[in-house]
Amino acid sequence: MKTSVPARRPLRIAYLLESTALSGGAKVVGLQAEALARRGHRVAVVSPQPASRWFAPGPAHVELSAFRDSRELPQADVRVATFWTTVAPALEGSRGPVFHLCQGYEADFTFYADSRAAIEEAYARPTRKLTISETLAGSLSRKGYAPVTNVGQAFDGRSFFPGPDRNGVTPYVLLVGPYEADVKGISIALTGLALWRSRGGVFRLRRVSTHPPGEAERASGLVDEYHHTLSPDRMPYAYRASDVFLGPSRPQEGFGLPVLEALASGLPCLLSDTPGHREIAGEAAWYFIDGDPESLAAALPGVLTRSARARAREEGPKAASRYDAASVAEKLEQAFLEALGPAA
Repeated sequence: MKTSVPARRPLRIAYLLESTALSGGAKVVGLQAEALARRGHRVAVVSPQPASRWFAPGPAHVELSAFRDSRELPQADVRVATFWTTVAPALEGSRGPVFHLCQGYEADFTFYADSRAAIEEAYARPTRKLTISETLAGSLSRKGYAPVTNVGQAFDGRSFFPGPDRNGVTPYVLLVGPYEADVKGISIALTGLALWRSRGGVFRLRRVSTHPPGEAERASGLVDEYHHTLSPDRMPYAYRASDVFLGPSRPQEGFGLPVLEALASGLPCLLSDTPGHREIAGEAAWYFIDGDPESLAAALPGVLTRSARARAREEGPKAASRYDAASVAEKLEQAFLEALGPAA
């Protein structure tokens, strides 16, 4: 992993994390904190929730504390809110710049419809926005939430690599994400898979989610395996034991981290045709019309061929190699130093 010495004195950086429960968003926070700590900075992740066993950001410090009782926050040169609910406590009593790490604009999610006004108010607060994609940065800028800096997605791809060719087996389709969050598009994928099966498509469906299976999924009769809160160290095996990754996320999704993991694993990826997916995967993936189960069903046979597997094993890891935590830490450090100015 690339490391370097910071250009100026080490900074004290504090991330405010609502919960360390298993999620892609928490994983990204941990990777950023670890990479900044490896550059010599004093980094703390402050969370009021008990630390989950999987959340271990290397040399960064995890402080289990209510935000108002934190010892790290009053000493921080820079504070980073990581969710709209942490913006207010990040600003309270801050003696330096406050950043808001955005991994998706929650006000656009119907999942948070009841909180839309509070989310918009949080985004309007005087924080410097950080995003993990150019697509999201452009969206926030158009909404008037400036200044916005895209630092890119932090990714550790060392565990994700292609496995042996699975030619000749009943294909496994891998579908990751909670059904309950409509931004993930799981219901669209299930409808498309049902269409394909009705036309003679043969497959087994492997589901991974942070939520237990709901009634709608049980009633579909499509799911062969359901993994609830699968440990991150087991996820690489799930990719290598599958034959196609299905990414049906809607345009509001900030960044599809499982897409990046699937690409690195050399798995053929059939994705909804959204700006975010195009930014991540480019020509290394296959696409169907966003929100269209019919288009998904029609595209599936084309990604379950020998030539598709060969292309994915070649192009997927190349696309994923553009993302790493060390380069994100460099951009974060630059943004923090610019905000601090002479105080740095």
